Formats: sequence, C-alpha cells, structure tokens
Amino acid sequence: MARETFKRIPLEKQELILDVATREFGENGYHKANVNTIADKAGISIGAMYKYFSSKEELFCETLEMGIRILNTMFSSISHAPGDPFEKVRAVFENVLAFAREKPYPLQIYMMLLSSNMDEFAKRYAHTIEEVGHTFFKQIIKDGIRDGYIDEDLDIDTATFFLDNHLMMFTFSQISLYLKIRQETFLEGRMSPERVIDETVRVCKRIFGAYPVDKKQQTRNYRERRL
Repeated sequence: MARETFKRIPLEKQELILDVATREFGENGYHKANVNTIADKAGISIGAMYKYFSSKEELFCETLEMGIRILNTMFSSISHAPGDPFEKVRAVFENVLAFAREKPYPLQIYMMLLSSNMDEFAKRYAHTIEEVGHTFFKQIIKDGIRDGYIDEDLDIDTATFFLDNHLMMFTFSQISLYLKIRQETFLEGRMSPERVIDETVRVCKRIFGAYPVDKKQQTRNYRERRL
C-alpha cells in the first residue's frame, strides 16, 4: 500500500508514476522489473520513489489495486444501467476490448498472477479481483431475470461463472500470443474480436433467454426426467 507521502503529491504525478510502473511490470514481469528504471522514466529520483513506496512489492501492489479500481468503475457504470442485460454483456466485452487495445499493461499484470511464481500475490488479490466480475455479472443476470429477459430457472451462479470465464479468455486473447493463436484455431481464423462479441451476445440470448411458457414447461419436464 502506498505511503501517505505518495498520496500527498499531485494526482497527475501519482498517475504518471503508476502508469510507468504498470508498463514496466507488464512488459518485464514482476521479478525482472527495475524500480530504478521506473523512477527514471517517471522523472523522479530513486530516493523519492522509496519515500513513496518502501519496496518494489509495495509499488507492484499499488499498480494491482489501481487496476482493480479501473475494473470496478468499468463494470459499475454498465451493470447499474437499466435495460437489456444482453446489451450490458455486449458493453462489458466492448469496453474490455477497447481497454486491452489502449492499455494492455494492467491486464498483463492481472494475467501474471496465473503463474505459480506469483502465488503470494494471488493469495492476496485473486479473490478481490475476481469478486468484481462475480458481483457485477451476477447483478446483470438477476436484473435480467427480474425484467423478464432471462429464464427464471437459470442457475445464476453457473451463468455468472460462464460469462466471467468467457470474458477472461476473450480478454487475455487480446494480449497473449498463445491465447490469440488458440482463439484463431478454435474460430478457424474467421472472426474479428468484434464479431466474437456479436456471436457471444447471440449465444447468450439462446442459452439464457426467457422461453415462451410452453418451451419452459418442456425444459422442466426434461430436467425432471433426468432426476
């Protein structure tokens, strides 16, 4: 967590330092990132940097927390708006795509936590990070059920997990060469990211959309036969 001295400097300078740090960590990874390089690129002395942050670990944690704040703001503005939940899902994916293209480094830091050599950070931050998507996707689904867009028999937790998993893979496919190739392999290289979003919304409507009464009864009958 940043020291009080950091919080007292102008907001513009705080943002510059954290932007430079995020890029350094995103490009080089936590272990290879250099605090001296960050200070130099941010235009401050290394002494000033250590007045703001006691260690590289503390600076890295601050970049993670900044990313969490960005995610919260992005999801909150969409999930709390009225209207079609499937268009909210579209908006989430479109916002994340734009963010991945413009500022990939916070997402690269997020992806870094999947590595086993980052388990200490994962223990501290994984729940907080994942709670963002969990909270807001769940709200979108609940509102969709309430407003008649989504099947009331849908298991909300499974649907929430499905959406967030798909969002994670879609997002990381924009910044990871391996996952980009994976996506192109499964989609046979025929879809742009924008088209993937369109098809995601269409599939969600088919899977989650509210059925007519007779179709809903058929689904319940089928489930009862399986029990």
